[in-house]
Amino acid sequence: MPKFLVLPCAALLALGVACASSGEGGREILFTQGDDGCSPESVDVTPGEKLKLTAKNETGTLYELEGTNGTQLEELLVPEGRTRSIGYTVPDEPGTFDVKCYQPGGVSTIIKLVAGEGGLHGEEEEGNEVESVGGNDDPVDTTVAVELAEYKVTAGETSVTAGNIEFSVTNASADFTHELAVLRVKEDGTFDVIGEIEDIPAGEGGTVRLRLEPGDYELACLIVPGEEGSTVDHYAEGMHTDFTVE
Repeated sequence: MPKFLVLPCAALLALGVACASSGEGGREILFTQGDDGCSPESVDVTPGEKLKLTAKNETGTLYELEGTNGTQLEELLVPEGRTRSIGYTVPDEPGTFDVKCYQPGGVSTIIKLVAGEGGLHGEEEEGNEVESVGGNDDPVDTTVAVELAEYKVTAGETSVTAGNIEFSVTNASADFTHELAVLRVKEDGTFDVIGEIEDIPAGEGGTVRLRLEPGDYELACLIVPGEEGSTVDHYAEGMHTDFTVE
């Protein structure tokens, strides 16, 4: 079922520029995204092993591969019908390291890289570090306050003028981690992820600054079952709202 210059890996790939991490050149593991999700869902690896993670997209829409639950893997954008690769070095300690394979607003899979014997990597983390992906430091044209809660996204403004938009996000939940993804709605109804703030713990917040062109967008939480302790798909539960750039 279903993250150098200043640009993130996903943005570089979208421009046709290759990017890599310290694991590139190791054993290749192929993941295939189909209409029902990503496979395989579990792979045995060795602590400290260098891997080349190759993602093949056999669907008619874009999907993404990225680390979650504490796994440090840059976002990998895989356009429809294409194959992309990224390097990853397995941490030295035994554990299970989670990789999220998903279509924005669609099916998703949590792939488990199982390294030796040990507890789940995500459960060993003391806390979450809020990370922005795809942002910039250019002057702000408009600031939009966004509140996240179960299971809704509430924006202070739902329509803004094109330009450099800063999203100031608060997770108002008492218990659950949420994230904010800014999705551009394409003509066929699928989405491109323009930028996001990942894994915002309950009661905390973050900001991301994105240059948005005119068009239809959605503000959404894309956390899925198995990610950050969730048992439900937040998007499917209704955690998204329309947003217009004029």
